[in-house]
Amino acid sequence: MARKARNNPRQKRSKSCGCKLCTEEYRPGEKSTRKDCTGPWQARYRDPAGRQRAKQFAGKGAKAKAEAFLDKTRDQVRTGSFVDLDRGQITLEEWREKWRPAQRIGDNTRETADSVWTNHVQPHFGKWRLQSISNMDVEAWVADRVRAVGVATIEKAFRMLDGMLTSALRDRRIAYNPCDGVRLPKAQPKHPDDVLPPTYDQLAEIRACVPEHFRDMLVVAEETGLRWGELIGLRRCNVDLEGLSLQVRETIIQVRGKAVRKAYPKSAAGSRSVPLSDRAARAIKRHLERCPASSARTAPASGMHKEELVFRSVGGGVLGRSNFWRVWTAAADKAGVSRKATNPVTGRVERWPHLHDVRHAFASRLHSLGVPEADAQKILGHERGAKITWLYTHASANSVERVRSALDGGGLRAVAS
Repeated sequence: MARKARNNPRQKRSKSCGCKLCTEEYRPGEKSTRKDCTGPWQARYRDPAGRQRAKQFAGKGAKAKAEAFLDKTRDQVRTGSFVDLDRGQITLEEWREKWRPAQRIGDNTRETADSVWTNHVQPHFGKWRLQSISNMDVEAWVADRVRAVGVATIEKAFRMLDGMLTSALRDRRIAYNPCDGVRLPKAQPKHPDDVLPPTYDQLAEIRACVPEHFRDMLVVAEETGLRWGELIGLRRCNVDLEGLSLQVRETIIQVRGKAVRKAYPKSAAGSRSVPLSDRAARAIKRHLERCPASSARTAPASGMHKEELVFRSVGGGVLGRSNFWRVWTAAADKAGVSRKATNPVTGRVERWPHLHDVRHAFASRLHSLGVPEADAQKILGHERGAKITWLYTHASANSVERVRSALDGGGLRAVAS
């Protein structure tokens, strides 16, 4: 074991000092002009990795400051609470280059995160050094961003900044996380009628106004509650028209504007079997007669194979969310179902209903039919209970049959195909 240095802290020679030792080192042959040395005091220590580090103190009481620093630093290294403030001098942009590769997230989630960084976090904090970001800086940024983009967006941006600084804290680059204690504003509550999903009568009115090519797809959405990516990613090999069920085994996501085939599960509940009501089965049969699909079974890694998709665009390609959104909103306007409201915070116009509200309508329908919450959770593919599936108990083994039975004859007024 190396011996402890006896000259730690030690005084360093200085060009500006006129003592005998400093004069001999920097101005040999000259006469010293003072008795006491004014050079800085250097405290040397080893960080938790064993690297030799040093810090200098100048001015009045420099030696006492160096000794106090050594005592404190040695104690922090020994107890594991050491924070290397020098490593916190990198900018947030530089830290993100180290932090981003360690995030285990999906491609579409990473794309969203990159957008949040580029549009909201980087423009303000990108050039700031980690050590220079204070609690009040974060508070001011949150207040400014809320006025510009609203609560939902600033929540995503704040979570990213908080995650980055939490990692920096764990990496011993900063002494505290300036995001701690920052309270995000609450979103303005909406009127209960504004959060209700559309009724099936309203969905029928919208469906009547969309091009005929898409009507059967919307019927299947109403009868299964599939997410958008699951609906457009449904392949013929995963549809059992005799057994009246379909299997959700994969989805289609958008990555940098390109449709990408992705294998489930995102969660354990993602892969599931969904019952087909008679109405849904008729819609699929009718659509496949007009637009046949290959029943081949290929692996997601082999590429899109769009000929296997049950629901495609008019030209036979993969349906794009933004393209179909224009079709949906035009139909909702024509049917007189849509509502528009101006967000009082951001000033942006918000529309109702969204295509995803079809899934909410399906969940509400299951609830009104008395389907057990655990069965509804299983069919909807929720890993945990959500606001549209209420409270859950354990799913029964025959949940698929029970849901199909309820959909076909559970007392709901018949809906015309």
